Amino acid sequence: MSNPLSSVEPWSLVAEGYTKSTKQFLEAYSLKAMDLLGLKSDEIVLDVAAGPGTLAIPLSKSVKEVYAIDFSPAMIDELKKGTKEANVQNVFPLVMDGQKLEFPQDHFDGAFSMFGLMFFPDKLQGLKEIYRVLKPGKKVAVSGWAPVANSPLMQFLFGALRKANPEIPEPQTNVSSFENPEFFREQLTEAGFQEIDILPFSNSIEITDAETFLDSMIEGGAPLQWMKSKMKESVWNEKRRIMLEHVQSQLKQLPISLSSEAYIAVAKKPN
Repeated sequence: MSNPLSSVEPWSLVAEGYTKSTKQFLEAYSLKAMDLLGLKSDEIVLDVAAGPGTLAIPLSKSVKEVYAIDFSPAMIDELKKGTKEANVQNVFPLVMDGQKLEFPQDHFDGAFSMFGLMFFPDKLQGLKEIYRVLKPGKKVAVSGWAPVANSPLMQFLFGALRKANPEIPEPQTNVSSFENPEFFREQLTEAGFQEIDILPFSNSIEITDAETFLDSMIEGGAPLQWMKSKMKESVWNEKRRIMLEHVQSQLKQLPISLSSEAYIAVAKKPN
C-alpha cells in the first residue's frame, strides 16, 4: 500500500499551517545539518523537498545561491512568501520532482534533503539524482525521523491519535525506511556515496497549554491534515475532542518539554 505522504496533496493541504506551526521546530535540525556540511560563501547548493524554506532561507545567508525544489506548488508558494519577507535574493524556488532533477551532472557544491526524501516512493532514485548533480568530492546531508520509541513527542502524539482512532496500529520501526540506520546507510552506499556518517540529533518543544499544543500539531501536521480532509466536519470534531481529552489528561503539570530524535546522514560523492 502506498504512503499518502508520498503524494502532493497532503503537503499542499498543510503548506500554510506547516509554515506557521512546524517550520520553527524543524529549523534546529536544518541548522545542525548546515553546520555538519560547513559550506562556503561562494558555493551553490541544492535543497530537495525544501518545503517552505526551513533550511533554504537560513542557508542563503552563508552561501552564494540555493536552488530549493519541492513537488508541492503550495509549499513553493510559501517559500516564495518567506524569501520575500526575509528579503532574500539568492534562493530560487522551483516546483520539481526530486526523483527527476532538472539540473546538469556535477553542478552543485552541496545538497540537502531535510525530512523530505524519506517520503519518496523511490528513495534510492532520489539519492541517485542528488549524487548525479553533486560535484565530485562534495557532500550531501539527508535527515529522517528516528523510531517513535526514541521520541517522547512522537509517542505522545501517537497516543492521542490512537485514542481517537483505535484501529490505528501501534507504531513499529520500519526496517525499510530511514528509521533504520542500516537501511539508510545501504541506500546511500548503493547510490554511490562514501564516507557516510549517520548522527542522532534531537530537538524539544515546550508545551505550556494543552489545547494550543494539539491545535498546532494538527495545523502543521500533514498526516493529521490528510485525515481531517477525509472526514465529515462532525466526525473530525469528535476525533479532536477525544484527542484533546487525552492530551489534557496526560499533561497535568505544565510547562513540559518533549523531544523528537532524527538521524542526519552526511555522505560524500567520491572524487
